[in-house]
Amino acid sequence: MDELIQTGKKRTILLSISILLVSLTTIYLYHSAQDSIETKKLVQQIVRFAFTLGLLFAIYYGKNWARILAIILFSLALLGALFGLAVPGDCANKIPLLVMIFIYGLGIFHFGFAQSFKAFFHSQQY
Repeated sequence: MDELIQTGKKRTILLSISILLVSLTTIYLYHSAQDSIETKKLVQQIVRFAFTLGLLFAIYYGKNWARILAIILFSLALLGALFGLAVPGDCANKIPLLVMIFIYGLGIFHFGFAQSFKAFFHSQQY
């Protein structure tokens, strides 16, 4: 297998793990700040996590619709995190937003523009 394809595969896996960790961290931080666990909200977040996992699997297996949908969703998450930075508050509470901006920005770049991902993506479609 071509070295560019191997690099794209490795980066796709690492970025997918990072995105899933950001999602898990978001779920944890939301519920740790609450007095009690809201079951309805927890179920919604678990379903969202499952859809994220499915979307990342679809990208890994070369589905173009999943790549486009991920870029759109990551862009919306990036905008949401940027707006979250503008809200007045404690700087320590904004660290997760900075991580989200970094990870989702990398996701947009990787799935949209990186040559290594394009090579890996095309190899997965055949």
